[in-house]
Amino acid sequence: MIATRSARLLVASLVLGVGAAALGAQAWGQAWPNRVVRIVVPYPPGGGNDILARLIAPRMSDRWGQPVVVENRPGAAGNLGAGEVARSQPDGYTLLMATSTIAMTPGLGQKTTYDLEKDLVAVAMVGTTAMVIAVHPSVDARSLQQLIGLARAQPGKLAYSTCGNASPMHLAGELFKLTASIDLLHVPYKGCAPALTDVVGGQVPIAFNTISNTAAYERAGRIRILAVASAQRLPDFPNLPTAGEQGMTGYEADIWFGLFAAAQTPRGVQEAVHAAVNQALADAEVREKMRSQYYEPRPGSADRFAGFVKSETVKWTRTIREANIKAD
Repeated sequence: MIATRSARLLVASLVLGVGAAALGAQAWGQAWPNRVVRIVVPYPPGGGNDILARLIAPRMSDRWGQPVVVENRPGAAGNLGAGEVARSQPDGYTLLMATSTIAMTPGLGQKTTYDLEKDLVAVAMVGTTAMVIAVHPSVDARSLQQLIGLARAQPGKLAYSTCGNASPMHLAGELFKLTASIDLLHVPYKGCAPALTDVVGGQVPIAFNTISNTAAYERAGRIRILAVASAQRLPDFPNLPTAGEQGMTGYEADIWFGLFAAAQTPRGVQEAVHAAVNQALADAEVREKMRSQYYEPRPGSADRFAGFVKSETVKWTRTIREANIKAD
């Protein structure tokens, strides 16, 4: 009798505990946010992270009725700002606008104050900008297969420019080499502008760069874009085929942007951030402004984004290892 009574009391206390936890979670969701939310951009103003953060922040603020401010925390190739968010209170009031380089850092072995897998959680994908493979008009190639044929006839002789060693463009170039089983000579520059200038001038035959940097040169006929390194063609350049359409199955190297939070941030808060981002990306004005600067809105589920980040980390770590890429 005493045992039965104790069991009943235990069950009752468990039910009350679960109920209280549910109410607590509900109350948290209703109260959040009740103060300023910060989006940390780990790079200087003017870059893709900064542009996209400042586009969605006002819409998120409108939804929540609380200020959403963007703060630039540049340094250590983006790792300074990422570390700050990783060490912040896991309450969702400090978010990170990261780019695809965050999935490349583990493979490069760069020293960081955080662990991507353990200290941060992927919350919402925001957008992408396409990488392209372009050549100087004098290059006798109008398709990737023709370029690959030229490279096989001159192993190690054809050079490609990038925005810097261990940059996303460099990794895209090395992934292309591995996928096509060819050898190209990497010529790193200190920035995307000089990397393109020398291709436009004919000093370097091939460029791995972004569509935003190359679009004007393509339209002026000063370079020839052979392929888009995206899963789909670009709305503004519907005649540019993807690498996949030209036999490079699985070759994708978009630069992507998304919001992360400190690990252990409550699921309800993550969902609130994710819903606010998706609502912002559904706004016609936001979409128009993004596309005018060659960014494609990428709303989707939080779980899908988290899985995507993991797959990107695996892909780039493998590429870095097989290509023996070393960070400066």
